[in-house]
Amino acid sequence: MKTAKTQLEANCTSNLPKLPVNPLEKSEHHKYNSNFANAILKGVVFTGANLKKANLIRTNLSGADLQGADLQGANLSESKLCEANLSGANLTNANLTGADLRGADLTGAIMPDGTVFNPNHHLSSLNKGEV
Repeated sequence: MKTAKTQLEANCTSNLPKLPVNPLEKSEHHKYNSNFANAILKGVVFTGANLKKANLIRTNLSGADLQGADLQGANLSESKLCEANLSGANLTNANLTGADLRGADLTGAIMPDGTVFNPNHHLSSLNKGEV
């Protein structure tokens, strides 16, 4: 006779994909460290968060606090970052293609090209989606 715990484990785990036990042993199928694609995260506080290689495609991060966040290699394409605080964030190799950065604070942010945000250089690039 199955106990409730055994039956619950069988019902809840049988269809789950097999993932590596050690997070450092990632399979080739896991391109991103975290997946927030298409999420609505308006106003969320991710201050200093580790979002390296995060999948943030088409995510609404309007008004979010990403101050000092590590977004290296993150995919922020087509995301809404209006009025977001990205000051001091590390966006090295991040994909900002089509991202809406109107009103975003990028003071001291490390841009995808590895340079520190310079409004004279980056604002024209951001408007063209060429960062």
